[in-house]
Amino acid sequence: MTVDNPYADIRVGSVTLVYSIVKRGWVYPGLSVIRNLLKAQRVAEELNRVKQEAA
Repeated sequence: MTVDNPYADIRVGSVTLVYSIVKRGWVYPGLSVIRNLLKAQRVAEELNRVKQEAA
């Protein structure tokens, strides 16, 4: 992942975490918000790994 814009959506494989301007963070399943870019990246990678293992 390259960071061109710190407020961009995070996409890892088929998982996308959308940036919410209102909540100032990335929204992931369960409508929880992560405000730390690096933590959001790790969560996206983990969600992608779990999704691939389930397939």
